[in-house]
Amino acid sequence: MKSLQYIYLLLLATGLLTGATSCLKETIRDTPNPSLIKNEADVAAVIRGAYAELNDAATFKYQGMMMLFLGADDIYTQAGSELGAYGSKVFTGAHTQPFWNRLHATVANANALMEVLDKLELESEFEKRAYGEAYFLRAFSYYYLVRLYGGVPIRTEPVNVGSNFYLPRETVDKVYEQIFSDLKTASGLLPLSSQIPGTELGRASKGAAQGILAQAYLTYGNQLSLKGQSPVEQYQNAVLYADSVINSGQYRLLNNYGDLFDITKEAGAYNEVLFGVRFQVDQQARAQPAAGSEFALRFGAPNTHFISGNGEIGNGDGSMRIMPWIADYYRTGDYAAGTGPAKVIDYRNEKAFYQKGFHSVQNKYYAVYPNIPAANEGVIETPLLSKYIDPNGKDSRNNGNDHFITRLAEVYLIKAEAENELNGPTTSALTAFNAVRARARKADGTARVVPADLLPGLTQDQFRMKVFDERGLELIGEGQRWFDLVRMRSPQSPSQTMYEYQFKVVLPTKPKALPKYQPATQKYSNSGAVYAGALNVTVPKFLLYPVPFSEMTINPNFGDQNTGW
Repeated sequence: MKSLQYIYLLLLATGLLTGATSCLKETIRDTPNPSLIKNEADVAAVIRGAYAELNDAATFKYQGMMMLFLGADDIYTQAGSELGAYGSKVFTGAHTQPFWNRLHATVANANALMEVLDKLELESEFEKRAYGEAYFLRAFSYYYLVRLYGGVPIRTEPVNVGSNFYLPRETVDKVYEQIFSDLKTASGLLPLSSQIPGTELGRASKGAAQGILAQAYLTYGNQLSLKGQSPVEQYQNAVLYADSVINSGQYRLLNNYGDLFDITKEAGAYNEVLFGVRFQVDQQARAQPAAGSEFALRFGAPNTHFISGNGEIGNGDGSMRIMPWIADYYRTGDYAAGTGPAKVIDYRNEKAFYQKGFHSVQNKYYAVYPNIPAANEGVIETPLLSKYIDPNGKDSRNNGNDHFITRLAEVYLIKAEAENELNGPTTSALTAFNAVRARARKADGTARVVPADLLPGLTQDQFRMKVFDERGLELIGEGQRWFDLVRMRSPQSPSQTMYEYQFKVVLPTKPKALPKYQPATQKYSNSGAVYAGALNVTVPKFLLYPVPFSEMTINPNFGDQNTGW
């Protein structure tokens, strides 16, 4: 009971920190009392409460999901309400506030946990790990904050009645400095993945800290490079930490890419996954307040049954769909071989995108774009993501599919990209890149010829685009695409982002009307289309999200709003 009481009080502290970063003026009626927490069981409950922030509706379950998935060029929505605001790029600082608040709340939890640990005498290994998780969660939160919003206030002390609630935003450089420091500390304190019991999947490990360090160094190096500053040290560190993960012996690429997203094999996926936000079917709650995920609902469609816990039919609502141009792109070039009935496509395409849906009431299959329906089949005219399926969920917004933050396949691609930025497409860069393709060719046990290994002879610019494309398929629907767009340089200019290149150069040339199936010709019109509403962007405005209105209104010391907002 005491541990639960402390979680409640700790959440009160997070409300105070929201006041420190969203600066809500409210009467402080109580503050956490560390004396309520006295032993390892109490600390463990607090840690579980801190991780629970990440599967909240304000974070990766819904609000954060919209920001990460709908800000990019590969997923769109025609839904209304909040989804529509992101899909048509008309969102404001009011829409971005929940994720902002909850990430700062996680920072508050981490700081409060450190204060508690400072005052307790616990078994050394338990205490070491607890400190490591506190540093990890603080760094993790700031890493998302700095990439989404730019410079933010940094708080490394617990909130109390004497705290300064009006902190100014720090520079991006300062925030990254804090992230690197915290992740390095966490890396030295956290256990190896193999030392974490299966009942604690989703808890941070040394590999999780080092994998995110590699990604963060790569991202920061990209940003320095776009500004004409030297990124050499950052890229060297990205390679260093990527190698540390790869050579640790703690992770392996699963033989079957499809097994990563099979809900019945999810525990096994953590042989490859370094860190994921855990969602479990919540029997005590339902819908948005539940601890289960809602990806299956959003990415499924009305004519795809048995894919979520949505009653007897278990269908989706079709609110988040794959851009047609993406589905078509990954059936060409490196990702396909042959033509007609003999055409072979990348196995990842088959597992990441629906090929057919099944309507149980009609007892009818539906071919999903760009597949051509057979006789007596229906058709779903836009592509769908099939990575999130859980027919045993409790309800449509309460499924068990996890959200993978980073996994070994991405670490290989991080190494390949950073090595290329340092030295061009060296043997080391090619080897790391080709490790991901080699797994893709294994398919489900019957080897395929695509995607072939990259061979020497590419330029640095050509290899960078190969990495961009490979990440686009390997990691689709995993919340990485928007970050890739805003951090990577375009093939046109060293100071232009891929975001500007894609949204202002590439996508405007594509059809704006979505595909329609033509039964007479057995073809789709407007293949390769882009959702027109997604092009409603300007640069540099959309390279960051707006700081919430509450922060800008109430905090006199915050500083300027992000450009264009």
